[in-house]
Amino acid sequence: MRLSTPEHSKRLGTPVNNLPTLTIRGYRSDDWDNLFALLTHPDIVRDSTRLPYAHDETLRDLFSSLPANLHCLVAETSLPSGRTRIIGLAELKALPRRRRHAGTLQQIMHPDYHTGEAPAALLGAVLDLADNWLGLRRIEATLYVDQTDLIAFYEQHGFQAEATLRRYALRAGAYCDAVLLARLLSGERT
Repeated sequence: MRLSTPEHSKRLGTPVNNLPTLTIRGYRSDDWDNLFALLTHPDIVRDSTRLPYAHDETLRDLFSSLPANLHCLVAETSLPSGRTRIIGLAELKALPRRRRHAGTLQQIMHPDYHTGEAPAALLGAVLDLADNWLGLRRIEATLYVDQTDLIAFYEQHGFQAEATLRRYALRAGAYCDAVLLARLLSGERT
């Protein structure tokens, strides 16, 4: 998916030739340097279950041989220099066996781009992959309860809160609750 029309210009970054460009695509091995910067950003570490001070080789190993059931999409934007910058990552994990109709989703966005068209475009692309290519009928996402803007964003895209997970994770020295959200597609596949 490549967006470069004026209607997609809201908060997509610095324009190149007066048109900002947002590209949604699959993860590539040469994305590593950009991806490491995104994954180790302090705001992203705080709102994930990843640990701070991650060693680059540890994260590189995680992304060097992705399992077949893990699908990673990236959102990138053009910089004035002509280079690109990864501003978002969506990880969709298709679940096995009796849960093969379901998947788990984690989407992270660089804090400078957490609103606007980029998060919606990335989520739209990963949901299209889930619905139309993997045949998934249930997508789950887990968010901290204080991420109210993000919870509302997911709800706008068909997710509903199903449960509160008490003391879900340790974050900056305190246990935090999380909310389990799910998006269900009705009907059988034909």
